[in-house]
Amino acid sequence: MNAHLLITRHLKPRFFIVSLLLLQLCAVPCALAVDNDKDTNATERRSRVTLPEVTVVANPIIDGNKLDRYAATTTVVSKDQIEDLNAVDLPQALVRVPGVTITRYNHVGSFGGGEGGAVFIRGMGSSRPGAEIKTYVDDVPMYMGPWNHPLMDLLPVNAADAIEVIKGPQPQRYGNTLSAINLVPKRQHGDDMTTIAKFSGGSYGTFGQSLELGDTVGAFDYYVGEGYIRSDGDRQNSSGSKLGYFTNMGYTFNDNWDARLVALGVTNRSEDPGPDVPGGQSEGRYGTNAQLVSMTLSHDYEYVDGSLKFFVNTGEGNWKDQIGNDEDNLNDFTFYGLRLKETVHPWKGTDLTMGLDQDWMHSEVRYTYDDGSPDKTIKPSDFSLTMPYIGLSQLIGDKDGFYAIPSAGVRFYSHNKFDSETAPHGGLILGYKNTEAHVALSRGIVYPGHDAIVLGWADWEDLEAETTDHIEVGLSHNFDDLVKAEAIYFENHGRNRYVFSFPGPVWYNSGEYDINGWEFTVNVTPSDDFAVFAGLTLQDVSEPTDLPYAPETTLSSGFTWRFLKDFTLNMDGQYVDKMYVLKQVRMATAKNTQQVSSHFLLGGRLSWAFENETIGGGELYAAVENLLDEDYEYRPDYPMPGRNFSVGIKLTF
Repeated sequence: MNAHLLITRHLKPRFFIVSLLLLQLCAVPCALAVDNDKDTNATERRSRVTLPEVTVVANPIIDGNKLDRYAATTTVVSKDQIEDLNAVDLPQALVRVPGVTITRYNHVGSFGGGEGGAVFIRGMGSSRPGAEIKTYVDDVPMYMGPWNHPLMDLLPVNAADAIEVIKGPQPQRYGNTLSAINLVPKRQHGDDMTTIAKFSGGSYGTFGQSLELGDTVGAFDYYVGEGYIRSDGDRQNSSGSKLGYFTNMGYTFNDNWDARLVALGVTNRSEDPGPDVPGGQSEGRYGTNAQLVSMTLSHDYEYVDGSLKFFVNTGEGNWKDQIGNDEDNLNDFTFYGLRLKETVHPWKGTDLTMGLDQDWMHSEVRYTYDDGSPDKTIKPSDFSLTMPYIGLSQLIGDKDGFYAIPSAGVRFYSHNKFDSETAPHGGLILGYKNTEAHVALSRGIVYPGHDAIVLGWADWEDLEAETTDHIEVGLSHNFDDLVKAEAIYFENHGRNRYVFSFPGPVWYNSGEYDINGWEFTVNVTPSDDFAVFAGLTLQDVSEPTDLPYAPETTLSSGFTWRFLKDFTLNMDGQYVDKMYVLKQVRMATAKNTQQVSSHFLLGGRLSWAFENETIGGGELYAAVENLLDEDYEYRPDYPMPGRNFSVGIKLTF
């Protein structure tokens, strides 16, 4: 569908009015920025004094899109954007990212998976049980093993140095997933000791605090932290709480070898407020606990670099006090494995990468009943997945002029219960100075999880892996570091989605989907004190037409403006088109008939940075969400909070 028609068809007049107001707000700092630049230029002509180092404001919404040597795109959200968005969990940190849609019930916390708290990437991620998206911490898997889908509260944003969003299959990096989200843990940067304390409070009895410490002592560095936030919620039975703690320690043996240990833990709880209708009942509460340890040994020489990583994580997701006879559903999971990667540079411009990912998965599911029925425990057979891969890329030319980077590779899959698979990929990057074009083709593979066994239905052993063929074409240009504009076209053709049918029920592969669309982003930085971002995503889902959480049009924007030297204003807005909702159940005849209306959200954060001889410095801030008091839902009869506020302080010692 024509992009102009999509925009004019779905955007409300109210949205255009608000957009004009935002543009007017943007015009003020832009004008000031130009005047400041003129004054600065005049000053430089009159004097040759050395100017102090200038700190540039952080980009709003996203830190940027990274293009690797295999022509694959990754969107990065840094800790600066997380802080500027006043995000307390993963969905809030990613809600404005182009191509990403979220759902939630609670002001703080995510109620299990699905519509209670989830992230969807270009239409992927709505299948339940199971999912097309996997979540990672430090590049190792961290998700709900028994049901094969992510739980948002398992990834604590207070531990994130950055969040990476992989919008499609990238076999050169991840296996057994069609899209991915990776939390990059915070670590010590530089030699100065770091001490940061934060306190916040706001609407609905919300309170949060965190403490972080870091230092470098000779060849050893460390960074440790903890964070806690809780809220009563805006409705009855909508409370939530999150506790996360982490450490990232490293030791440098010499110029070529180093080792690193990452560990984190989380304890979370959230309630289901139930539908806001007469007689609406809550589906109880959901609690998660998890721990992860990742140990990495790395080396870096002129002609070869690589790493060996061992990891183990274990946790539980417990759904208690459900409606009906099921009182509790208790789920335990354990992942452990290794990541081996070596990249050889046999001659200039060549990268030959070889690797091996090995995963072992263990699950246990327990059901308890409130009518005196005996407990039921299910222990599926352990899964083992071996994934060797190889990739080759070659830089031709010079990045100061014309250049090309062709690439190709393949990932192999060997599963102990299902048939082996192969996922090839290829790419080409063409560039000239500030202009870069890329095309990437890849195949994604995702196997059924323990859910296929836990549900107890027949023929699960005969299931095949789901596959997706992905195409992406993009073009970007930098206008002298003032403006960066990007346009990306994408297609995903999926098949072999595993579903069940009656009589039986029995499992089999038959589901398909076709998704294509465009993403447009632009970053404008007219001065060191002002930056603005806008992103537009247009999607067309031709099969199935009722795919949930895949709106045809989403638009996000925001700006960061530092003024009066110590004040910073962050504004962000998002328009989301009407869309089908609820999970995409795996029953063959299931249809999604429920929709939610389009909505436009506006938020902001005003901060004042200060210095103090005793404590060093800090920041005071006030933030508002849903500034326009919009009525909106991610699930029918589950209204989201109206206009709400928070204040906080950040102390740096």
